[in-house]
Amino acid sequence: MREVVIVRSYLAAFVILMVSAAADAALLVTTPSNACSLLNSHGLATRGWTHQYDNEFGCSSPYKEIGTGFPLANNLAFYVAGGPTTARRAKLVLNVNDSNSAALAHRELLKAAELLSAKATGMPLPKEIGGAIVDGTMITKSVGPAAVEVLRIDWPTGKGYELKVVFE
Repeated sequence: MREVVIVRSYLAAFVILMVSAAADAALLVTTPSNACSLLNSHGLATRGWTHQYDNEFGCSSPYKEIGTGFPLANNLAFYVAGGPTTARRAKLVLNVNDSNSAALAHRELLKAAELLSAKATGMPLPKEIGGAIVDGTMITKSVGPAAVEVLRIDWPTGKGYELKVVFE
């Protein structure tokens, strides 16, 4: 009888642990190689999963230039971060170096974010997130089990800004 109670206790703990772990999984794609290739079709192929420091791992794409701004074009990059075997965060980073072509760069970021949302969460990008990307404003919203955040960092030089879309 006592062994049955112990086995049931272990089984209950295992079920609770598995349900809890599933609730924590925000991204649908957590295998590093798969997560790193989510935006290959959008010209944002990464260099593969690498150890960065301590227990942090990740991958990143080279910057994709948008337009022909002078002295620097606007550019977009894709990043994935996580642990040794699990991707936990996907991020798009747009550097707006040329404010005259910012609208074009924001539209390119929006296309990439829509694709990433569909592939990483299985859900369309919410209209509010899309609006924030187009306007260059900040917002946080849930997309299924993931949180999506649009962040804007204006550079101290006043000559541009960074717009990030983070899926976590």
